Amino acid sequence: MAEAYKEVGKTLSPRKKEILLGPLLEDNPNTDERTKYAKAFGAIVEPLATQDESFKEVIEETTELFTRYFFKKVTLGEAFGPITRVEQKFGHSLEANYAISGGPFMDMARTYWTYKLEIEDLLPKYYNLVMSQVLLQIEGSIGSVFFPFPGPAITWVRERRETQRELLEEYAIGMDIDAFLNNNPFLGTTKGRIAEVVFNERVWVRCPNPDCLRFLKIPNTVKQLEIKCPKCKKRFLFPAEDLCWLNHLAPHFHPAAQKTKELEALRQLWDIPHDVFVLGIVGSVWATEQVQRKLYEEGKHTNPLTPDKEIFREMVVSRTKNRIPFGLDMDEEAVDKAVESMKSIDDLVVFILEEESKEPSWPDPFGIGSKIEEILRS
Repeated sequence: MAEAYKEVGKTLSPRKKEILLGPLLEDNPNTDERTKYAKAFGAIVEPLATQDESFKEVIEETTELFTRYFFKKVTLGEAFGPITRVEQKFGHSLEANYAISGGPFMDMARTYWTYKLEIEDLLPKYYNLVMSQVLLQIEGSIGSVFFPFPGPAITWVRERRETQRELLEEYAIGMDIDAFLNNNPFLGTTKGRIAEVVFNERVWVRCPNPDCLRFLKIPNTVKQLEIKCPKCKKRFLFPAEDLCWLNHLAPHFHPAAQKTKELEALRQLWDIPHDVFVLGIVGSVWATEQVQRKLYEEGKHTNPLTPDKEIFREMVVSRTKNRIPFGLDMDEEAVDKAVESMKSIDDLVVFILEEESKEPSWPDPFGIGSKIEEILRS
């Protein structure tokens, strides 16, 4: 930790050491033993409770400095410890695991996995130190982006690629970022087991033909694909354009090619940052409708014999306050009554849109939300 401070010409003062080597605030007395055990071994990492403003400043400064220190070691090809420890733990070399012999990605892998093992050495004995939790949170934020674990939630690889690029541009000064992204198994841009798993994942997209609009499952890949809709036989390219905001947009939110061009022209006219423009689309009424139709298709695909009303009920419940903090204020009886009147997915969409129209709308800092909506629905 002291070395990370020294790298940027700052001093790890006695006060900062006292905070970092001090204990966490006491756990909730109602925390069960299983949760306490998971925390002690780093399986659960919670945000640090800040006792005062100076405490918060030290945590934020240390997190930022050590993150930069981590990425500097990546660009220098340095590890946090002997690479043989990683090979002993997993039973094979990193090169064999990722099917890559060298390059920036392998530099990242060596730095990350040796860092992770060094942190594990602190657990469970020192898990309750503030410093240990800071290091764990840094590891979690880096690992979730660059070394994600497989699971039911699928991240579109173009979105993952954009997130990786943004972090590398900010922290990995001097790295050949294109080489990193073009030889990365978690982006499917190499050969091997991991890249194949990524490609075999499926994401949902919608046929752009207004007379069809069927949802389709396509490979999760950074490549632009030519898709043929099996229902209407229309062929289309996905994604329609290689745009930063479009890459950050979940596949089922992608507008048709012409609408994408109109939206990009609007973004450029107002000089709207890509990340802000994404929020403008996701916060639209059009996007809310796409989510409902996509969830319905997923439900039918996963459980084709399930009655529509059961799928509708779960979809409505998923948007209530029982599931999400700012959800619909509906109890079980109100949900049952609403679903009883629904005969099709169109009825469910109308219900959700009517209910959500009563809620505060998303922020519209540029005042063009209505124009975005107009383009999406044209």
